[in-house]
Amino acid sequence: MSPAGRTPYNMVTPRDDAPSPGERDGLVGPGWSWAAFFTPWEDGRPAPKYRWTLFDTAAHAVEDLRRCLDDGSVGRRGALCSSVLRKRGAPRELVLCDAADWAYVVHEVRAGTHLADAADAYFARRRQDMAGHRFTIINAGVPTVW
Repeated sequence: MSPAGRTPYNMVTPRDDAPSPGERDGLVGPGWSWAAFFTPWEDGRPAPKYRWTLFDTAAHAVEDLRRCLDDGSVGRRGALCSSVLRKRGAPRELVLCDAADWAYVVHEVRAGTHLADAADAYFARRRQDMAGHRFTIINAGVPTVW
């Protein structure tokens, strides 16, 4: 565990020996969660890394994502992404893109829905909406919230 009780990012992502998402108990809504999608703009399905936790509010999910981005092991844009979240104000569902490598999704998990299914569905809808802005996001050079 890193200083100040932060959650290292490698503890956020599922390990290879972990059960599949459908086999995890207690991760069904209602609540809020977040997920990271690697290479979100490449053809095909992006590689998701789910946060295997449900939070009571969007604010709690955003704060947890911000803490994990602050951890420093996320990559060179983690701190920049965290600062964007810190400045945002009222948390809600969002997609935070660091450019081409990662998209972080804070999403609601409705009652009876598994958090991985909710993350996948929310990001698929948003990715389709954002498709026309793909090159703007990639070439921005700074994290962007959509």
